[in-house]
Amino acid sequence: MRIRYATIIFVVLTVASAAFAKELKIGYIHSQRILSEFQESAEAQRTLDDEQREWLKQAKQMEDEISAMEKELENQSLLLSEEKKAERLQEIQKKYLDYQQFQQEIWGEQGKLYQRNKELTQPIIDKVNQVIQKIGEDLDYDIIFDAAVGNIVYAKDDYDLTDMVLEDLNE
Repeated sequence: MRIRYATIIFVVLTVASAAFAKELKIGYIHSQRILSEFQESAEAQRTLDDEQREWLKQAKQMEDEISAMEKELENQSLLLSEEKKAERLQEIQKKYLDYQQFQQEIWGEQGKLYQRNKELTQPIIDKVNQVIQKIGEDLDYDIIFDAAVGNIVYAKDDYDLTDMVLEDLNE
């Protein structure tokens, strides 16, 4: 009986070692370096920087206008009636709310800067991913990692265990 188990274990180990005899080919990339040195990416960043500078200039103008209104109110406060002061304060508050809304529209979580960045960079990221996929397939890499973030950016489907995990979870 022991010889039989030993023979089975030997056969299983022999088959398993033959299956893993092929050397695993792994590579990595530096995505930050790719994005900083890829000409299209640099152009997209310049475009985004230019647009952001314009938005910053608009925000600065709004800030200056609010400051000027506050200073004018302060300088004229002794000469204005309470009604006029309240009216001017209301105008300043409206300008300030407009300013805050502008900031949110531009720099908010889903603001114009975020949307524009996504619009400019998504085609570049897609292009980079296509090149990585092609290199992985053409040069027979099993897995390619991104050294900048430690993620897998390419892997042969043979190494995807997702279906197996899902099957076990759903049993």
